Amino acid sequence: MRMRLAYCLLCLLIALTGCGRRLTIDPATAVAPTPTIAPFFQERPTATPFVPPPTRTPLPTRPPATATAVTGSNDVSNLQVVPVYRDTLSAGWSVANSALLSSLSLTQTNVVALGRAAIAVTPSESTGTLFFTLTRESGIELRRERVAALRLRLSGGNTPIANDAMTISVVGSNRVPYWEPNDDSVTLEGRVTNSTEPLFPETRLYFLGLNRAIAPGEWAEIYVWLDDLIYEPEYTYVTGFYLKTSSDLVPQYYVDQVEFLVRAQAP
Repeated sequence: MRMRLAYCLLCLLIALTGCGRRLTIDPATAVAPTPTIAPFFQERPTATPFVPPPTRTPLPTRPPATATAVTGSNDVSNLQVVPVYRDTLSAGWSVANSALLSSLSLTQTNVVALGRAAIAVTPSESTGTLFFTLTRESGIELRRERVAALRLRLSGGNTPIANDAMTISVVGSNRVPYWEPNDDSVTLEGRVTNSTEPLFPETRLYFLGLNRAIAPGEWAEIYVWLDDLIYEPEYTYVTGFYLKTSSDLVPQYYVDQVEFLVRAQAP
């Protein structure tokens, strides 16, 4: 009896010991971090898009050559001078076809480059055009093949003229040596006949050698070398030229010593 009781107690002790060991070796339950999806859906700061600054570069694009009052690489010493304006408008020339100007004086004496008088121009709010044209009665014949350049002096008087604020254009004809309205004798390949775009290139001042503004009180000598113009159509006679700007860009400007430089006629 005693032996059976001792045996039962021994079995119970072994059982309890085994259970204690199992409880101590069971690993504690790991506490996992709470999952989150916030990093994937947080509102990101809005990126500021890059917007290139506006430009006023005309076409065709070409870098400016040099500063004001330059002659370029062309030699003027062997060129003949055909005057258009020196104190007065030369015979055979007219400015009657100018348009959208608030005022125009050919005899102002306050701002002069050389001589006694210069031309004073006040554009209107729209694009004003100072247009020099050869008249039918002029008897002057400026053949394109002989004309090297148009030369003039330009000033804004008391205000500066930015080098992108004005364009100059030389026009011509294949039919007659003088300007006439609705002359359709010159064409440009690929251009629609009734296009409103200018047929002859309108060139801004910085394509003509000005790499800065004309300062107040300064006169700049401008050369328009015809052979350097881009997209110029083929034509036989030079019949006129014009300066174009508007009052918001150039309130008033002055022009003096206007002339064509012409190659000597071959013998």
